[in-house]
Amino acid sequence: MAASVAPDNGRTCTTSKLPVDLQPGVVVAPGSDLGLTLDKEKSDQFVVVKLCMPEGRSPKAVQVLTHGITYDHRYWNIADPANPEADTYSWEAAANKAGYATAAIDRIGNGESSHPLSTFVDITSNATALHNVVQALRAGDVEGQKAAFDEVALVGHSYGSFTSMIEASRFKDVDAVMLTGFTHKVNTRTPVNIETSDYPAVLDPQFAGESLDPGYITPRPGTHRGLYYAPSTDVDPRIIERDEATKGTVTQSELVNYPIVENTPLQIDVPVFIINGDKDGIFCNQEPLDLGTDCSSPERVVEQEKPFFPEAPSVDAEVIKGPGHDLNAFYQAPEAFQASMDWLQGKVPADE
Repeated sequence: MAASVAPDNGRTCTTSKLPVDLQPGVVVAPGSDLGLTLDKEKSDQFVVVKLCMPEGRSPKAVQVLTHGITYDHRYWNIADPANPEADTYSWEAAANKAGYATAAIDRIGNGESSHPLSTFVDITSNATALHNVVQALRAGDVEGQKAAFDEVALVGHSYGSFTSMIEASRFKDVDAVMLTGFTHKVNTRTPVNIETSDYPAVLDPQFAGESLDPGYITPRPGTHRGLYYAPSTDVDPRIIERDEATKGTVTQSELVNYPIVENTPLQIDVPVFIINGDKDGIFCNQEPLDLGTDCSSPERVVEQEKPFFPEAPSVDAEVIKGPGHDLNAFYQAPEAFQASMDWLQGKVPADE
C-alpha cells in the first residue's frame, strides 16, 4: 500500500517528544480544575509534536493542529493517491504556504504519544496536555523552534475540536480557535454508530503485541466509510483504505461524557471559526428527523453556535458543499484550506 502521508514540500519539519502533565478530570465536570494533576516527572507522559516551518520565513504565529478520535498527527498531511508528490490534502502545507508555522500533535493516548491507563485519557487530560504544548511554543521550548511564537491559533478536528475548545476556554492562552468536523449538536444516529462500530483494540490484529488496556477501543474492520465519510461519496476510495490500515484508538473515558462536554459553559474570549462539510454525518442533519446541526449555510451554523461562545468577539462559519466528516480527506479539501487560511489571516496574521 502506498504511503498515507504527503511529503513535507516547502517546509522544514522536526518531530519530537514534549513532556506534559497528566491531569485526568472528573466525569461530571469535564475540562475543569477539579482533576488531579499527577507529577509529570513521576507519570512520565509526553506528546509527539511535529513542528513545521515554511522555508525562508520566520512566522510569529503558529497553528496547533489537534486530531480527532482514532487518528494522529498524520491527519493533517494526507497523501494524494493520484499524485504522491502533491500536497492536495495537506492542511500543514496550506498553512505553511500562507506563512504560518504548524505544530501537529498526537494527543495523549494516541499515535506515538504516551499511553497512560485509559481511565486517565479524557477531555481534561487532553486539554491540559494541549495547554502544555501551547505554553512550550510560546516559550520557544519545542524542538525545531528558532524563536518563541507571539501568537497561537488552535485548530481542531472532531474530538480535537472539543480539546481545543476546552483548552481555550479554561486557560485563555491562545489568539484564535478554529473548529473543523464539529458542532455542539450531533446527528441522532451518531452515538449508536460510534459505540457499535468500536471494540477493544486488544482484539484487533493491528494492535497485536501492544500493551493497551481494554479501555482503549478502535473501529471494527470495514467501518471507516460509515463512521467518517458517509453519506458523502466525494472522496478517493484509496484514502479510506489507507485509513483502515493506519487507524488508531480512542478511550471509553473520552467518549463516556461527551454530552456533558458538548454542554460545558465556555469562556472563549478570542475569535472562533467553524468549518464543516455539509455531508458531515456525525454532526450535520442529513434527514428531517435528525437532531444535529442545520449545516445548510454558514449563517445557519453561526446562528446555532453563537450562544455557546458568549465571550467571543466574533463567531464565523463556512460550509463546504460535498465533504463528509473527515474534511481534509475529500476532493474539496483545498477549498476548505483556502477558506480557513483567509479567515485566520484576517484575525491572526502569520507575520506582523
